[in-house]
Amino acid sequence: MCGDNCIECPRYNAHTDDELKAVAELWYKIGWRDSVVTNEEIACSGCHSHKKCTYELVECTKEHNVSRCNLCDEFPCTKIIDMLKRSDEYKIKCKEVCTEQEYIALEKAFFNKEKNLKNKHRRDNMILRDYKKEDSAVICKWLRSEAEFYRWSADRFNKFPMQDNDIEEHYAPQIETKRFIPLTAVDDEGNPIGHFIIRYPTDDNSSVRFGFIVLNPELRGQGNGKIMLRLGIEYAKEHLDVKRIDLGVFANNDSARHCYESVGFKEYGRRNCEMPIGTWECIDMELYVK
Repeated sequence: MCGDNCIECPRYNAHTDDELKAVAELWYKIGWRDSVVTNEEIACSGCHSHKKCTYELVECTKEHNVSRCNLCDEFPCTKIIDMLKRSDEYKIKCKEVCTEQEYIALEKAFFNKEKNLKNKHRRDNMILRDYKKEDSAVICKWLRSEAEFYRWSADRFNKFPMQDNDIEEHYAPQIETKRFIPLTAVDDEGNPIGHFIIRYPTDDNSSVRFGFIVLNPELRGQGNGKIMLRLGIEYAKEHLDVKRIDLGVFANNDSARHCYESVGFKEYGRRNCEMPIGTWECIDMELYVK
């Protein structure tokens, strides 16, 4: 929410009595508490579990109906500027009183706020990053049936089941053109949870096409597809400065079509696609970027 990384926070990760006591003592040593508080008081399950936020950001995000400060129209506001200033002061204090190991843990959790807040390609627990060759094997395992495979790839691969390195071998020469941009969505622990590519279908640099859109099957039907697509739209706007995005979806894939419609894509044409599995009708959809 405020740029802190809860996954790295010693307090958030403390669960046993000994761990909670150690955090309470550390918080007192730094000056974040006036005394060594009880384990019950120091226990934390995330910022929204607190009755009051030190920087008043929990209350503020609720008032502005956003999940993260960097999604607010008023970002960066005076609260954020004050928070970053105070965080710099805490950083100096931690260097003075903490062991090297303690400081490293606190730095990962609390002292990269500005960098994290500037990363707009993040929503809720999802972050968008560049595709890595190691992702190929993970994505292949998400395509569990022949029908699922062809809904994802159309006539681009025509090989099922896929081998772990098939996607990497298909992508590598296209990445070299600089007009094919594969992206992977990951959770806060860095685990791949979704994937898609952006490519320039013509010489017109104002228009791109999304493709190979897929989510981890365990995370489907929970709104994660919408989150990933919105991140992709933000990426295209900020990094590629495009005016239009289009994509294709088969008429027999209602859930995907509804997902695309929910983020603003509208149908503009239909065509037949011949594949080894049969001839399927493809719906082309577009979104004009504002």
